[in-house]
Amino acid sequence: MEEILDFVIQFGSYFLFGIIVAILLKLIISSSIKEHHSHWNTLIDDFKSSPKEFYDLLKKEIYANGIKNVHMKEVRLKTGNVFSSSRLYLRIEWKEYQYDICAAPVGKGFFISYWLLYKNSIVKILIGKFPFIGAWLARKLFPVTYYKMDTASMFLSYCHSSVLKVLDAITNEKGLRSLSESERKPVLNNIFKR
Repeated sequence: MEEILDFVIQFGSYFLFGIIVAILLKLIISSSIKEHHSHWNTLIDDFKSSPKEFYDLLKKEIYANGIKNVHMKEVRLKTGNVFSSSRLYLRIEWKEYQYDICAAPVGKGFFISYWLLYKNSIVKILIGKFPFIGAWLARKLFPVTYYKMDTASMFLSYCHSSVLKVLDAITNEKGLRSLSESERKPVLNNIFKR
């Protein structure tokens, strides 16, 4: 009986240790894999629509741009912790970029936002974690090229202009105020530190 109890205690401690390690690894990897490139948001006052209708219009506009290998799907993302409610987003993926767009009714208006994320490889992240030389080695093995910066800009330009085109069509059709020039500009984050 004592041997069984010792086995259960030992197994339980190994199991608990394994869970803690798995959670820590997931937190380290998932927080590092995607880097925020840019974001944008706006609120259209006195307008009602469903996120699904907006996403359907946006999908047509994105496909009309003729970019090859663009993948789109609707995803539900949590608004907080694991037990919180979720909100419907349109996720657009191309190469190592992920564009998450949120459209939702808020009060008397309709809110639209997006986040453009750059997906890093797990290998680059792990190499970058090596003490002393990791960051240098990661920069040498995975250099930031003009090509990477240009493709990020191209993808941002296509997606952002598509969002604005759909918004312009909606506001014109409903006789609502158009967005000003300052409201149309995305906020960029310098993820390609050289």
